Amino acid sequence: MEILYLKKMEDFPKIGSYKNEGVSETEINNMEQSMNVKFPKAYREFLFLGGNYENLLSNWNRNFYDLDSAQEYAREAFQGVGLNMKPFWCFAEYNNANSSLFFFLDEGEDPPVYNFVADKVIVDDNGHEVFYKKTYQSFSAFIEKSITSALK
Repeated sequence: MEILYLKKMEDFPKIGSYKNEGVSETEINNMEQSMNVKFPKAYREFLFLGGNYENLLSNWNRNFYDLDSAQEYAREAFQGVGLNMKPFWCFAEYNNANSSLFFFLDEGEDPPVYNFVADKVIVDDNGHEVFYKKTYQSFSAFIEKSITSALK
């Protein structure tokens, strides 16, 4: 797979003693088919480079082979607080998705990243407590920031 968005992740396959372990394009295609979804290019690159294991999101549940259950947990968590979300993809969750990192599937090949917390502890730009908020302008910016933090 040609890497366009996640060059920094490609350049740092190992941080400390932790080495990224990707999944094949066939596995990515099979996941898309089984979940009836089309992943953005930046996320496909992430899966290819570190979908089975990556050295960036250590406190989050994000294993490739559990992504189907992560979607269900996220859907239930969102609905549990009264959110009716447009099509999204939860790429990392914590505590049965009471906290999750996700993107909307209709926001381009390098979509913004959003953070959801069911306890409504996130504050928007106007000072209001909200359930979710855009935290990065793009998936690649999120990954680059995670790599920079991991290298410190």
